[in-house]
Amino acid sequence: MATEAEFVTAPSTPEPAHPMAPVAEPPPAAHQPDNLEIVVDERLRQHAGDDGSSSPMTIFRVPAHVRDASKELYEPRLVSVGPYYRGRAALRAMEQHKWRYLHELLAEYPAASLADCVRTVRGVEQQARRCYSERPPVIFAAQAQGGSSEFAEMLLLDGCFILQFFIKWFRREPDKLCDVGWGLPLLLSDLLLLENQIPFFVLEALFRAVNPQASRLGLLMLIVPHFKVEDSTFCKQVLAGVVPTQAAGEIHHLLHLLYEALVPREEELASAQASASPPPSPRHESRLPRMGLRLKTAVSKRFAFVRDMPRVPGWRRLSASMTLLRKVSAWFSKALIGVKTQTEAEPDDRSMAAPPPPMVVPSVTQLREAGVRFEKAPSPRHMFDVTFDAARGVLRMPRMEVDYANKAHLVNLIAFEQTMGGGDRLLSSYAALVGALVRTGRDVEHLQKRGVAENLLSGDGDAATRFFQQLGDCGSLDYGDHHFAAMFRDLSGYYHSSWRRHKARFLRDHCSSPWAVLALVVAGCAFCFAVIKFGTTVYGLAHPYCHC
Repeated sequence: MATEAEFVTAPSTPEPAHPMAPVAEPPPAAHQPDNLEIVVDERLRQHAGDDGSSSPMTIFRVPAHVRDASKELYEPRLVSVGPYYRGRAALRAMEQHKWRYLHELLAEYPAASLADCVRTVRGVEQQARRCYSERPPVIFAAQAQGGSSEFAEMLLLDGCFILQFFIKWFRREPDKLCDVGWGLPLLLSDLLLLENQIPFFVLEALFRAVNPQASRLGLLMLIVPHFKVEDSTFCKQVLAGVVPTQAAGEIHHLLHLLYEALVPREEELASAQASASPPPSPRHESRLPRMGLRLKTAVSKRFAFVRDMPRVPGWRRLSASMTLLRKVSAWFSKALIGVKTQTEAEPDDRSMAAPPPPMVVPSVTQLREAGVRFEKAPSPRHMFDVTFDAARGVLRMPRMEVDYANKAHLVNLIAFEQTMGGGDRLLSSYAALVGALVRTGRDVEHLQKRGVAENLLSGDGDAATRFFQQLGDCGSLDYGDHHFAAMFRDLSGYYHSSWRRHKARFLRDHCSSPWAVLALVVAGCAFCFAVIKFGTTVYGLAHPYCHC
């Protein structure tokens, strides 16, 4: 009986595959991710949603080489606000004051609860995280862990600390921290640093949480008066109960608010320039040729007898002298014709394309040698109200205080201005102007004498090198097109005018004191007597037989 194995068909020998027949591919193996792929994918998930479309980056950091050269200007010394300097050992003492300020704020507004403030901060946390150009560990930890509250706690503490600080200052309430002599200046200086900020919409949200009836105008009236810019149009509108145009849009942070309050808008600058009276035209340049022609005509009429003198033997001895006089007269006539031609062609020259403005202007000492006078502006509208009267050679500037507090504000405002992009960049242009004008201690000394500068530093040389020369360290400027480009051109042209330099040297050497003026008058009288004597001698030689 046949078994089951006998009915199993033996495997047949496979036939050789045709050379053109397709070969079946093996099934793909499972994808094994590389370690680098895993790391990059995790970092991409951390940065998801940070494209800046909904909330662009508004809080930047100063370049490291600039910050390392002047850390006292860009880094906080008492309190940290925001993630950049959070946790620094020198600033940890202020953390307990932040908790105290939070407790006082909640106790002062019983209608607002801690839950409301926390809910408000959670609502703006993601938007606030995208405002920072760099991602410190506190932001990465909040993104990676998902439920981390460190970043939200920072926003809550810093926001309530700033609000309570300005509320107590506005009400003039005593505070142990601010009553210390160095406490208030350091606090205000730290709150206005570029790298020490939190978004302004966080402050607005917390202000509405503790006071639901509050608005942006109420917050502005709380903060702006303490910027000490009472003369600005921005501050006047806020105190009048009107939201300025600059504040109607988006305010990034406190430093941006100070910038809008301090720097006028282009429309305000244009209206101020239009209302200002034009400087008087330089009439002396056009009068000079006419005065020369009148002098030549008068001289020709007065000494007409010289041409009609009879030919006498004694006159031949003066033929060489008369030839020289005729040559001098011809040269003088040719010079007057050249000046007249240049004056008539001046309007055509002005219509031509002006050369590019220089990158620097002469210093105060150099401009003084050319006859430029520096005066304090009588009623400046703002700190940029700098004017130069080329006809009279007068440069008027608003009064400026030279101290470290103003320096810290200015350099941080200039650094913030660089992050805005475009615009007139008034602060950078102003820094370039004063940095070029003031180079040595002599420049600072003269500005102090004229009432333009008030030096509160140790010396004039220190003010020149550590104040004026460092204002533009974090600023870049298009020298072909900026706010003071025309003034750069006018000052450079005034200095390079040889006529003005010689005139200024003459006035400085011969008219600087009453005795110098008296010596000049005596010398002029002696010259006139010599000319009269020479004229009578010539007349006697021409008319030897005349005894009149």
